[in-house]
Amino acid sequence: MSLKKILSIIVGFGSIGVLSSLLAKMQGILFPTSMQLFEQTIWTFDDIIQLIIKSACVYFGCITGGIVTASCGGEKKQQIIVSISIMSVVIWLWIIVIHPLWFWALLLAGIIPFILIGNKIKQTSL
Repeated sequence: MSLKKILSIIVGFGSIGVLSSLLAKMQGILFPTSMQLFEQTIWTFDDIIQLIIKSACVYFGCITGGIVTASCGGEKKQQIIVSISIMSVVIWLWIIVIHPLWFWALLLAGIIPFILIGNKIKQTSL
């Protein structure tokens, strides 16, 4: 694997992590109760909306990460490596936090498709 492809993996993974963290921090500032969602076992409708917003933030980060990875010379193999790396982080968080199971399952299910969507966006913009 060339240095350019390795760099695309690092930059893609980093962009997803940074963007997801920034968006989660902004959500925490706008909706302070969103930071305690994972400590609950029962959620209200508003809590579920907050969890959906958290998912959308991660998915947006994945699309951006797919674009960045492709922009740095990453191909489908590098996109998959970035996806598996992000999925590993999400699984680790799932093990630590546990609840709600549906949130983590949906989050995991969307990572690869959204990163590949980012790659597709980059390819069509050429």
